[in-house]
Amino acid sequence: MNNQFSGRIENPQVIEELIADKNSNKLFVFGANWCPDAMNLLQKLNDRNVKKILDNQFITYFIDVEKYSINMEIYKSFGLDAIEGIPRVFLVSKSGALLNLDTNDHWRDSRNIPDTEFVKYLESFSSEL
Repeated sequence: MNNQFSGRIENPQVIEELIADKNSNKLFVFGANWCPDAMNLLQKLNDRNVKKILDNQFITYFIDVEKYSINMEIYKSFGLDAIEGIPRVFLVSKSGALLNLDTNDHWRDSRNIPDTEFVKYLESFSSEL
């Protein structure tokens, strides 16, 4: 599987522009290569059924936090102070609405959540997309 968390430092202004873009729904995934739950979530995202939904409904962005040493200020773009605990997933609708602020940390225990659960999670927001 490809390494999605690249160590790249993201520009917070660019992330805010992506959030505000009205052309697509967005999925932002915060994680790191050292985190077993983040790596497990990547496997879930590459599942055929999940990938079909993602490719049809979202543009996905992966944001590396390394050892909580980079890109932490980007959480402010989602209305949060820098927080630890990954992976975190943020769903943003075309209108710019953050759909899952209360459950962005749900996937921090990804390795203990069945693979099929991610599809159900996405579908639970379908009426808001």
